[in-house]
Amino acid sequence: MRGTVKSITIKSHKPLVVITADEYDGMKETIELLSVNPSLPAILKKERDRMDRGDYIALSDYKKKYKIR
Repeated sequence: MRGTVKSITIKSHKPLVVITADEYDGMKETIELLSVNPSLPAILKKERDRMDRGDYIALSDYKKKYKIR
């Protein structure tokens, strides 16, 4: 579980959700990324599937291949 979520009621009797500032910032960042690139979830899923199949190159091998220190 990421963080504890608590529900409270205020004068308007509408529920609020209380989360940490870090979680809120992360949610705002996610919304911003998705607004710029709505296909991002599909792209990430495709890449996760590729990695699950072992279709990737290790960083050390990448550095050797492209002569990067």
